[in-house]
Amino acid sequence: MNTTVIFDMGNVILPFDPLKPCVILGRLARKIPEQVYDLIYSSRLEHDFEKGLIDGARFAEGCRQALGLDISDVRLKALWSDMFEENFDVSDIVRRLRDKVQLLLLSNTNEWHFEYARLHFPIINAFEEYILSYRVGALKPEPTIYKAALEKCLYPDHVIFIDDISANAVTAFKYGIRGIHFKNHRQLEEDLKDQGLDF
Repeated sequence: MNTTVIFDMGNVILPFDPLKPCVILGRLARKIPEQVYDLIYSSRLEHDFEKGLIDGARFAEGCRQALGLDISDVRLKALWSDMFEENFDVSDIVRRLRDKVQLLLLSNTNEWHFEYARLHFPIINAFEEYILSYRVGALKPEPTIYKAALEKCLYPDHVIFIDDISANAVTAFKYGIRGIHFKNHRQLEEDLKDQGLDF
């Protein structure tokens, strides 16, 4: 089947709760979880980390300063990465597709989260290529990251991209990529079969 299928990672294969580490960090910093979230996300620390503008050491230092917290890089990395679980129904779809199409992973993520995902969720290792925001230096829906994905496609004339954010899937159409807005595994399976995939 001469098709490239590109999966998003977060909230497609791996649902995640960004407030989970904020609860623990909040206890340590004597702040409510929402304050921790705002200090790290609203300050653009997480944004810059995912875009590859800062590395893990600079992210950790930024978090310590923002939270007024004395915590090691190693402990912060472990806490900040522990926000994922696996959608086994989607993982099953990935496995069924694996020998039939070219499988790529395209994700807005950072080095800590991607390392954690590969270590704790073997399904992430099923992909042939990885297009990651922190490596590319661009976040969806910026054009650069879609163009980087297309460069990895063996079948650029028949590319399907699955993302939980509608705007990201819609933007893909501008680059000749058939976007699917992910809602659940049943809808995803039906949409893939509507695209002519037999798996």
